[in-house]
Amino acid sequence: MIAIVGVVFPVFGLILAALLMRNRQQYLLHQERMAALEKGTAIPLGPEPAPWSPRAYLLRGLIWSFSGVALIVCLLGIAWSTQRPQTPEDISYRARAISRNLDIPLDQARQMAEKDQTARGLPAGVALLGVVPLAVGLAYLVFYFTDDSRKRLAEAHSESVGPRG
Repeated sequence: MIAIVGVVFPVFGLILAALLMRNRQQYLLHQERMAALEKGTAIPLGPEPAPWSPRAYLLRGLIWSFSGVALIVCLLGIAWSTQRPQTPEDISYRARAISRNLDIPLDQARQMAEKDQTARGLPAGVALLGVVPLAVGLAYLVFYFTDDSRKRLAEAHSESVGPRG
């Protein structure tokens, strides 16, 4: 549990910091535009966005896919490293709890506790959370490889360059 909190909180902290910085930048740009309007000067447009490129989908697909695979591997590693068999202390503690809760003799409760050999720790099924970013990345990659505009741009580029030789 502590390992999950140690990973989740810093990630959320980084995301929150990035969003706050972006918000601050947008606010300053808004203030600059408002000051230009009040003075009657030309409104600064800010940086021009980069032209659209189909390669953006390839990059997004690769980033999401590899992030999903990395998340699956990381969570599986955490799950496998936290799995541990029951110790005799665990068995006796569970036997006392079972005996007290079910009002049965301690020997019978100990037999029930010994039969329950479930491993303790993070279940490996948690690693399935990595399938979500993996699926998003695969969707981007499928779109990139099936998009006709990418092929048209490549053909137009090859025609503009002309034959080499």
